[in-house]
Amino acid sequence: MPQLHVAKNGQPLCTVGSDDVWMFSASMHTDIWSKEPCELTVTGGGKRTAEGTSDFLIWEMSHELREGDRIAFTFAEGSASSPKGQLFNDEPNPDGSKPEFFDPLAETEILKLENRPIANPRCGWRFCFAEEPVRVVAVDSKRQNISLHLLWNEMRPESMRVNLSKASLREIVARSGGEELFLQYAGVGAHVEVSVGI
Repeated sequence: MPQLHVAKNGQPLCTVGSDDVWMFSASMHTDIWSKEPCELTVTGGGKRTAEGTSDFLIWEMSHELREGDRIAFTFAEGSASSPKGQLFNDEPNPDGSKPEFFDPLAETEILKLENRPIANPRCGWRFCFAEEPVRVVAVDSKRQNISLHLLWNEMRPESMRVNLSKASLREIVARSGGEELFLQYAGVGAHVEVSVGI
């Protein structure tokens, strides 16, 4: 069974191993409104219990990246995690309710978000998969968000889904996907590298 190694600027950041999870996900995100040039999140679904439930485990959550940082993902043989993922504490709000992260946004809220001051106008990445040529990815007037998603689960253990895309805020809200720039199911040994900034 495989594991995912994540390194930052050549130094190990974390390893997610299949001993601990039935699925893992790693993502990077940047947009023109965020003060941080880029964020990295690495999470996983803990092994299922007899009742079919699964804990949500966190290795990195909104890890801030700066221009010039280089993140490398390696999909490799192995099964151990380092360090162990932290259990997500799904605490309710003070009034006893739980936050709703996926409620639809009203048009006024979308407009408010779209009209935020631009803090990161030249956000972009240099993306490299395996031995392929480097792809320079930048936002434009139509699509102001760039995302990279890596996804693996034990139902298809021999491959990891790698998806690079960019989208507008409205496409994200509508979950319509935006513009797909790269999509591949990568085998064990695959290497993905992203440099923040262009």
